[in-house]
Amino acid sequence: MSEPGAGLDRQCDGLTWRFRVRVTPKAKKASVGGLHDGALKVSVHTVPEDGKANKAVIASLAKWLRVSKGRVAIVAGETSRLKTIVVEFKSQDEMNAADAKLKKELS
Repeated sequence: MSEPGAGLDRQCDGLTWRFRVRVTPKAKKASVGGLHDGALKVSVHTVPEDGKANKAVIASLAKWLRVSKGRVAIVAGETSRLKTIVVEFKSQDEMNAADAKLKKELS
């Protein structure tokens, strides 16, 4: 886990990550990257109605971390821009690859 503001505020437990994301719905450009008060910024095209933006956030994070959508879940903040995400990795190698990508993107 890193200090808020200095990097992503992430908790690791075995092969599971828990971290916060700051979502921007109805964005012109969908993207993952950057930080906002220790939370990973995620922008999606979809509107925040009927869970459409939440599904888009899960899909974007899964693609970005190279894991299946079924292993990414929103566990808090479903109706808020600030959400808590849990990602379950299949292996240490998969988690290390995601960690390397995260460090490269946020450096």
